[in-house]
Amino acid sequence: MLHALMTWGSSYPSVRRPIIRLWRKFERLKRATLTNAVLVVSDQEGRVLVLPSSSGALGLPTKKLHAWDPITTQVEEWLQQLLHQHGPPSLMAVHGTPGERGVAFLYAATAEASSDSGDQLWLDPSAASLSDDDSRLLRLCAGR
Repeated sequence: MLHALMTWGSSYPSVRRPIIRLWRKFERLKRATLTNAVLVVSDQEGRVLVLPSSSGALGLPTKKLHAWDPITTQVEEWLQQLLHQHGPPSLMAVHGTPGERGVAFLYAATAEASSDSGDQLWLDPSAASLSDDDSRLLRLCAGR
């Protein structure tokens, strides 16, 4: 039955294209709802930007990504909001697998000037007490 349906659907391009488009939209939505961006921003002195979480622990800046907007565009706008500077971040790695925790896109950027203001802190990466996940991502970024 399934084979007959697949054969019928593949023989008619007018049926096949909308099915493929719908399937791609569904897959994109499924992937994007479980996607985060992690930004490693360093200054000229080698310090890394960390932000406090709602629990008070320090961590790398993390943002949940919107399903329908391009990832790079979202990260560039986020970088503009954080540092008030425009510069393209570079994708360092894609960490994780689709699932409960989702996938993290690890981006790196360099800040022109750093100052401890508001909730932004600049710490030496070796002295920063970060979570295991953030430490792993920081090492992954530094290793490239």
